[in-house]
Amino acid sequence: MANRAVIASEEGPGVRRRRTQRERRESTIGRLLDATIAVIAENGYAQTSLGLICERSGVSRGGLFRHFDSRLDLIVAAAAEVGERHLAHVRAQLADLREPSLLEVLRLMRARHRSVENVVWFELMVAARTDPELRVRLSETGRRFFADILAVARLVPGSELFADEDLELLVNSLEHLFDGETIRREIAPDPAVEERRLVLICEFAEFLIGRRREG
Repeated sequence: MANRAVIASEEGPGVRRRRTQRERRESTIGRLLDATIAVIAENGYAQTSLGLICERSGVSRGGLFRHFDSRLDLIVAAAAEVGERHLAHVRAQLADLREPSLLEVLRLMRARHRSVENVVWFELMVAARTDPELRVRLSETGRRFFADILAVARLVPGSELFADEDLELLVNSLEHLFDGETIRREIAPDPAVEERRLVLICEFAEFLIGRRREG
């Protein structure tokens, strides 16, 4: 799903190649997912209707149901797409940094939690509290997403010193912290405290890594 650009290459002078059925399908699904993510981020889960998604994507209801059996299927697919985008973005930025410092990694992680797309996860997790069907489906998607996050965490220097269960606990704790900070700052932003908190977390993480290396 990461690359769904509409193919419009030419086979010869003035000749435009017709897209294949697969390319048309991927383009339609991509527009539906983009629209669903945008509508949830702007309007919230409860106000995300198929009508708004179809209007935003330019896809008819009939076209939508050719690819997704229900509103829930589409929303869960959008959640999975948000996860894939997050991971692709982080991998690309880590590759650009080459040898990132721990503070740079933490800044990158915090920035991803503050991204507009991450609002989709906030909305769906809150909605899942009172929606049993969404909770079950989102739990399955979440488990895969969190497992992939742990794999990306292994790209960070120093992570090799920690067993999987310890690294998972550390990363999960940071996720909870950054999620809470992101929500709180909507009504009570405090950049100075947020910066001090980030530096403190970095110092603690460096302390843990140092102890592992000494031990």
